[in-house]
Amino acid sequence: MKPRGFTLIELLVVIAIIGLLASIVMVSLSSARVKARDAQRAAALHQIRDAVELYASDNGHYPNSNGAWASFDSPTYAPNPIIAPSAATLSIALAPYINNEADPKNLGTDSGYLYMGDNNNYCILIWRTPENMNNFSKSLWPPTRCTTIDSSGQCTAPSAANSVYIGTGTFAAGC
Repeated sequence: MKPRGFTLIELLVVIAIIGLLASIVMVSLSSARVKARDAQRAAALHQIRDAVELYASDNGHYPNSNGAWASFDSPTYAPNPIIAPSAATLSIALAPYINNEADPKNLGTDSGYLYMGDNNNYCILIWRTPENMNNFSKSLWPPTRCTTIDSSGQCTAPSAANSVYIGTGTFAAGC
């Protein structure tokens, strides 16, 4: 009686098929993760806007950053003060209205959730961290920062840095 079993070729074919299927699943999971992080960013953008609007409703003006960017999570801008109300940071100024927001995949330095406002206008910018601009409504793309994207959803002109925003007044057309 001849012993039964798999030949080396059969085993290699099965391993190759399993590897191919695993790589397809990993690519699908990766794009789902990107979409989920971008959805989280879009939700945070609206939550920050709501907090700023609640602040204005209670105080009669928007938080004033004196022409400088302030931030919840950017190491470069988080230390910048808000002058009206007198608050050491954006997190402190908006603490009654929102928890400290942080990007799900912050790149450090100047990236993250940024805010600039005066008493009558504001801009909230998610700078450099959106992973695929196709995951956001085109109305959220700042025309001064992103007018063209490539096939992978990356901004290519004019600044080649992915960003989305919500703005009012003088910032309604971008910031």
